[in-house]
Amino acid sequence: MEINREFIINILANRYYQFLCSLPYHDQLYMKGIHEGKGKFLANLHIHLATRDLPKKWNDKRYSTDFVTPAALEILMNNSVNGLEYEHLIPKKKYIQDICEQKTIEGSLTEEFVKKIISQYLWTATVTTQEHKLLSRRVMPTDWDNKDIKARYVSAGITLLNHDKNYFK
Repeated sequence: MEINREFIINILANRYYQFLCSLPYHDQLYMKGIHEGKGKFLANLHIHLATRDLPKKWNDKRYSTDFVTPAALEILMNNSVNGLEYEHLIPKKKYIQDICEQKTIEGSLTEEFVKKIISQYLWTATVTTQEHKLLSRRVMPTDWDNKDIKARYVSAGITLLNHDKNYFK
């Protein structure tokens, strides 16, 4: 089962760019009202796109991730998601959303920039609840090189595998 990452990234970049550019940042009441939706727009659309073509019995966001830990894979292969968490490898608020929003406010955001930053930093993993507790929640390690997307996991001693979805058969 191959989900086309580039196809998803292109749609995400286009719609997220359109969404951010449509917001009236100068209207404090509007921005207060949209705050939660603004924070969830990218993640919700990503989950929708990544899961929409999954087979019915495997249609859960934890089956759609890019990476998986060995322990989580064992659970998934038994068609269960109990005790599993959906995680972003790189905290999306700080490293994607805040940057894109600032560029929008400055008037310098482009769809190409959104595509580049999403391609670079929007990666997901399925981990066990115990592994999830080992991860720093909002920041990458202080010595992060801005390239190694698995740095938070390496720092926590968590092994990630490419999430090969051949078990869907």
